[in-house]
Amino acid sequence: MEERTLSHLFVRNGRLLSGWRIGLYLVCYLVGLLMIQTPLVGLYIGYLVSQGIASTSDLLAEVRPDHLPIWLSLALKLAELILLLALTYLFCRLLDRRSLIGLGFRLDRGWIPDLLLGLVLGGVQMGLIFGIESASGWLSVGLLNGAALARGLGEGLIAAGLFVLVAVGEELMFRGYLQVNLREGLGLSPAIVLTSLIFGLFHALNPNFRWMALINLVLAGLSYSYGRAVTGNLWLPIAYHFSWNFHQGAVFALPVSGMRYGGLLAVADQGAVPLLTGAAFGPEGGLVGTLVVLLSFPVFWLWGRWRRVALVKNRRPLM
Repeated sequence: MEERTLSHLFVRNGRLLSGWRIGLYLVCYLVGLLMIQTPLVGLYIGYLVSQGIASTSDLLAEVRPDHLPIWLSLALKLAELILLLALTYLFCRLLDRRSLIGLGFRLDRGWIPDLLLGLVLGGVQMGLIFGIESASGWLSVGLLNGAALARGLGEGLIAAGLFVLVAVGEELMFRGYLQVNLREGLGLSPAIVLTSLIFGLFHALNPNFRWMALINLVLAGLSYSYGRAVTGNLWLPIAYHFSWNFHQGAVFALPVSGMRYGGLLAVADQGAVPLLTGAAFGPEGGLVGTLVVLLSFPVFWLWGRWRRVALVKNRRPLM
């Protein structure tokens, strides 16, 4: 009897309990990330040493996330996404006993409109943030030309690929595996809140991270989770996540969670109202970003209602 009671602390209905699965998943993710990214960073450090950078302090400064060349950031994120896909597939197949597609990758009739909504909404919201801050004089904005424009455009195109990897990887992990398993153990609302808190803390090592950034990133996590809840899939949060980052960094040249990625303009924060603009961290660290992210909730609510009408009541396809 005692052995049976003890086994219920770990296994139920022939499966490891969701809490243990999540803990094991996170440990495997962190260990795997260390194993695949350390050699890449090590090779880059070797290259820096060959270029004459020898002091430990200079080397550490060069491998900060905001100092890494964009090609290396892209390589690191690609390796991370491959790890996440493999890890999540194995956990779904061996421990969860569900398909990877079941985490939110079903191609139902609404998946293309969901993608389009996310792409449009992220661009409109970032345009609104940029418009408010530049019109208020909180940003200095100039035009690029010649080599500077070509460099900004080139980095922006590479950043687009980087932001795709970031959006797919983070949504697969947080709104996919973690939220699905937390919902199984705790219910939907606690799962959304806890996943969003973990998502915010996940960015705590980013440059210029402050308490306002944590609040906004948790709020962004809630928004992505709500988008997933109203559609039942990850397509909307993936597209929205990508579009927000892409327009923020590669188009309007604003910092993306403390890091810069090219851009089509010469933009600098004037430093007059960092609480509103987020200063060096970017819009995720300011109150203007807070207000704009809040607009996504009524949009997703209306989208969910329209989606239900289109898919259930009228039985008409969404496309």
